[in-house]
Amino acid sequence: MTPDEAALVITNYYFAPSEGEQWQVTPERFAQEAEDRWPNCTTNTAASEVSTGLEVEFAMTFSNEAERHGAYNPSHGLSLYGHTALDAAEFMSWFVTMLEPDLRVLFNNAESIEDGDYDDHVLPRSMGVRPMAEALATHLAGALLEE
Repeated sequence: MTPDEAALVITNYYFAPSEGEQWQVTPERFAQEAEDRWPNCTTNTAASEVSTGLEVEFAMTFSNEAERHGAYNPSHGLSLYGHTALDAAEFMSWFVTMLEPDLRVLFNNAESIEDGDYDDHVLPRSMGVRPMAEALATHLAGALLEE
């Protein structure tokens, strides 16, 4: 499978801070900023099932009419469910603007999450949506070829 083909695959993407770090974007700020960015975004803030504190579940409709869902937790990161590489990159290009510029954002996807190795997969933050989408699609293509 080529990266161009993988870019069209709908899968789950996971983004995390480096081990031992926590993103400084509070769940409340995340929810407010998401609702401001995507007027059709709905959010639900609740106690986290995986750690102490709060997490935000969200849903929205992208410009291509695709419905997308996800969850955010400052300690564990951001999960995007049912996204293409471009959808995930579009979302992440918005999200990383809230993070400190020198923080690494690690990523993986549902097809290769079992390898547990996030450290080799760093989201290219400084060049915009296209390099992010290419990194996500290339990673996914490699994971799908290994199956």
